[in-house]
Amino acid sequence: MRICPPEIAALVFDFDRTLAPLGNLVRWRVAHEEMRKHYAAAGIADEVLGAAPRGCFGLYRHVALAAGLDPAALARLQAEVSAILARFEEEGIAGVAPYADAEPLLRALPEMSLRAAIVSSNPEGVIRAVLARHGLEERFAAVVGRDGLAEIKPSPDGMLRCAAALALSPARCLGVGDNAGDVAASLAAGMPAIGVATGVSTRAQLLAAGARAVFSSLEELHAQLRSERLKTS
Repeated sequence: MRICPPEIAALVFDFDRTLAPLGNLVRWRVAHEEMRKHYAAAGIADEVLGAAPRGCFGLYRHVALAAGLDPAALARLQAEVSAILARFEEEGIAGVAPYADAEPLLRALPEMSLRAAIVSSNPEGVIRAVLARHGLEERFAAVVGRDGLAEIKPSPDGMLRCAAALALSPARCLGVGDNAGDVAASLAAGMPAIGVATGVSTRAQLLAAGARAVFSSLEELHAQLRSERLKTS
């Protein structure tokens, strides 16, 4: 199966563990404790907090779905909690570097008539700071973080916002991620999706979520894109 037919005009990447292992440098457990304290102080019931999936992003998304707040109150609370989590994510900016095979792939995309974008549950400012430190920010036509999103992945909200920023229909974008939630978000937005087995989910989990194909690295993905796109250009 071709993963990137001629109608595809952009690759929409996840960030953490797809392009760069930021999460390896974040104190997630401490961040989770601080997030939960803030939610509790804001009046979110113990039963809601106790039913949240594991992890910071699981907690963040569960509150959005289960807290029963009106949209304005929820947006304010999520912005406060996002800022708490961002302080921990910012600790990784100085120490993280994109995967070695990310830059060659990004540099080659225009040659294949493809643009690059990012949709991530990390905040936009942290993503852009990492990219800028490594001279990659200008490689991306759009960056969508969790900032201002009512729901993070696997909700399609970020993917749809990104497609709009690119002025493309979702069907003309190809989602690329390491997590089954990345694949689910792409498909829910109407984007085809592929996986890279560089992070959270296994190859089997990515395929079960609906990925067209799964690659062991960005280098392997790069080779496949060249074989497809340069033959048809």
